[in-house]
Amino acid sequence: MTSGQEKQLVRFVADAAESAAKQVVADADFLWKDGAQLVIERGGELKTAIEQATVNALKQLSSRYPVFAETRLLKPVAQATVPARTKPFNVAEFYQTGPGLYVYDTFADRLELNARQAVDSAPERPYVASLLKANASDGDIRKELPETHLSTLEGIAGLIEAQPNGKSGFLLNNGYANIFYVEGKNGEVFAVGVRWDSGRRRWRVRNWELGGFGDWDADRQVLCPGTAAL
Repeated sequence: MTSGQEKQLVRFVADAAESAAKQVVADADFLWKDGAQLVIERGGELKTAIEQATVNALKQLSSRYPVFAETRLLKPVAQATVPARTKPFNVAEFYQTGPGLYVYDTFADRLELNARQAVDSAPERPYVASLLKANASDGDIRKELPETHLSTLEGIAGLIEAQPNGKSGFLLNNGYANIFYVEGKNGEVFAVGVRWDSGRRRWRVRNWELGGFGDWDADRQVLCPGTAAL
């Protein structure tokens, strides 16, 4: 940030903190004399808590991506960043069955792999993983995701690349599905499942028409671009 922006932010944060402090204390009718004195004596702890809350607020407000919070069906449990790509990348070449990866036959056609041009580079992108708290359909899941929840094939590839041989990481590697939503042929959105096959030591990548899988079981993981206050 520029020095001018820094000065503005300091002033805005100070003004907001003063206004919020007056309002919060005025509304704190639960604080009696003894309780108020305890808070005063623990002022250092209060200061630390307020500083952390302010940092979290600044992160959320400055993010280009949606900030995801827990919903009826989804509980954010992890965040990861797909590294920036600095070399050309071709999704049609990546999503081929081979060592460590099995791609189902319908994937290339439905996701139009051969029609997608190679990208020369791509910026880093944050992803949020949310635990599915109950069995749910694609329609119910998508209603609770941010509007901009569609993933890119480059992003999914980056997450797979980060866990060679099924090593532990952002993606579940216990055989349960990691669920993404991706735009494919004719603008149709498909569910993409990525699952570690421990028997054959490879990631399995498959797609379904929305609702085609039926209900996803609880404890599966739904992933989308964004951040979360964990």
